[in-house]
Amino acid sequence: MLEEAKRFLIFAVFLSAVAVFFSQLRSVNKEFLQADSGIRQEDSAELSQREGFATQYLLFWKGLITFDLGKTESGDSVLSHLLSRFWPTLHLAGFAIFVGTFFSVSLALLSQTKTFAFLGGLFSLTSQLILSTPIFVVAVFLLILFFLVLGWLPPGGYEPGETAYVILPGIALGSRVFARIFLFAYKLADTEEKSAYVNVLKARGYSENRILFKHILIKISPVLLILVLLDLSSLLSGAIVVEEIFFFPGIGKSMYHAIRTMDSGLLAALLFYSGTVFYILTRVSERVRDRLLGWETGAA
Repeated sequence: MLEEAKRFLIFAVFLSAVAVFFSQLRSVNKEFLQADSGIRQEDSAELSQREGFATQYLLFWKGLITFDLGKTESGDSVLSHLLSRFWPTLHLAGFAIFVGTFFSVSLALLSQTKTFAFLGGLFSLTSQLILSTPIFVVAVFLLILFFLVLGWLPPGGYEPGETAYVILPGIALGSRVFARIFLFAYKLADTEEKSAYVNVLKARGYSENRILFKHILIKISPVLLILVLLDLSSLLSGAIVVEEIFFFPGIGKSMYHAIRTMDSGLLAALLFYSGTVFYILTRVSERVRDRLLGWETGAA
């Protein structure tokens, strides 16, 4: 545990340095933002002046320790802003993960039956097509179909607790989760289906459904769980393109806003948050892998 804490501290030191550096690099000159506002060039240049990297870095760590990362360019608390964007992002990520995982695993196992064997090739091709298609294309297609043509779902925005607002962006993000997990689950299930262990179960008279949806599912679950955790870490870090298309108030849209407005304080906090979430869930997935598969851990 102590070794893990040291590892995270070293990672946090480097991550915070990268976050501060890139946030300052992006916001080093804000003159063009006031180009049409009538502000004198001298005053505009003064607004663009920033403290040195070392000063900003120390201030950032002071903010982390005291839970006060300052204000955004609009005057809101950075931490309050992050918290307000985290819950919609968690709602969206949870929906996308659930939908993508449930359908991919179910169809992968169902494809191992004789009756639905044709689904394996069909959804393998579909998954490859999804992974080779830019996600904004999927998002725009869903928006046109379900909002403009059918008028079933809201085109964007978010209201707390209202799942209707996460369905379209959730399906867009969940489609890639579905594609990745289906390809892995289908191959793993196919390998297990041909194993000696399954042949023994068949010889004992176990039904096909019991073998697939109990024994094989349990055996392939550790690998699938790792993939789910990695996808979750990616979605919790923000999905800029999808959130912007559906004007969804999540971490991704906030990241885009911080970059566009050169909000260095907010951008540094978002970069640090995204890196931390990805690191923690990646380490958790590695621990899960080691415990469930019995692999040796290296530096951990």
